[in-house]
Amino acid sequence: MKRVLIFIVASLGAVSFGVTGHAQEKAPYVLGFESELTGAYSNLGIGTKRGLEIALEELNAAGGVNGRQLKAIYYDGETNVAKGLILAKKLIEVEQSVVLVGFTLSPLVMATLPMLEDNKIAMVSTAAPEILWKPTKKWLFNTVGSQRESSIPQILDLMKKKGAKKIAYLYADYLLGQTGEQVFEENMKKMNMTPAIVEKYQFASHDVTPQITHIMSAGADAILITGLTIDTAAALKNARDMGFSGIIMCDYAIGTPEFPGLAGKYGEGIVTVAQKAIVAEDIPDSDVQKKVVVQLYREYTKRYGGYNQYAGHTWDSAHLVAEALKKVDPNLDPEKQADLAKIREQIRDNLEKIKGFVGQNGIFNYSPDNHNGLGPDCYPLVVVRDGKWRLYKGM
Repeated sequence: MKRVLIFIVASLGAVSFGVTGHAQEKAPYVLGFESELTGAYSNLGIGTKRGLEIALEELNAAGGVNGRQLKAIYYDGETNVAKGLILAKKLIEVEQSVVLVGFTLSPLVMATLPMLEDNKIAMVSTAAPEILWKPTKKWLFNTVGSQRESSIPQILDLMKKKGAKKIAYLYADYLLGQTGEQVFEENMKKMNMTPAIVEKYQFASHDVTPQITHIMSAGADAILITGLTIDTAAALKNARDMGFSGIIMCDYAIGTPEFPGLAGKYGEGIVTVAQKAIVAEDIPDSDVQKKVVVQLYREYTKRYGGYNQYAGHTWDSAHLVAEALKKVDPNLDPEKQADLAKIREQIRDNLEKIKGFVGQNGIFNYSPDNHNGLGPDCYPLVVVRDGKWRLYKGM
């Protein structure tokens, strides 16, 4: 009789422990991710996805937030705005995301704005053009430095110091290039210089021979290019093969491990601006960002080889979202619709209050009037030397 009683008590204890253990497992906070994981611009999306994965591993290993793990749902937009919109809707309505991250293509981000408003969900985008966050959009945040402050002025200033007098601007005809064209014109005027010529090419084009012909005919002695990795490498090759011997520098979208290899001999000496992590080992120890940029750089290169700065964009996104979630009511359950709506709104409100966050792209100080949060010169000048990105240290 005693043996039977002991068995029953032990069994009940096991059942009780199992039920209690299960009850303590909390539903995760879901981050809905979309980017270009296949196709011509997969280097953007793959780096973006890997950066998010690394960040979430770090955060979850440290216990997650509010006793919940952070989980990402990954979708491939295939550089197709129409498909990206469908996926965004699915991430919001089906996957029950608390926030959206990634979203690298600026035309897609612009197209999602009504959806963000209607569903009252924040997006922390990795698309660059400042038109996305200037003027401020209530539900849209950004992690990438501004061309107006962080990229084009620095590059033009260096071109002028190197003796350029007739600078041409060549850009891909999409939001990043269109914004860059405006910034280029404004800064040339501030520098009391007249552009030699402004030329554009179709987004994702790999042949800009007609545009280079026009630039050379205009007598340009320097070219500033705003484009993505593949088309910028192609433009460099076109220019040099056609005999252009002047200065060529590039806007900040080319900071990928693939660029030096794609550009080959044409990329040697090319200057741009980029995240500090792309040249992590060159950053001085006194820099407040040194610890985080080296940490991401080493982890990324250990796993994948050359560092891709698009990884830094989503590393920042994940950690900024985690900071916002820390101040969300921990009793709210993301699996309950009413609670999910409150979590989404609290994330948005809390993002807006983040100050002094040390990230990969710089020091973030969000506010109700600034959903980018990065100051001028958040990126250093970098250069391709011996097929690798290095910190630019002088003329």
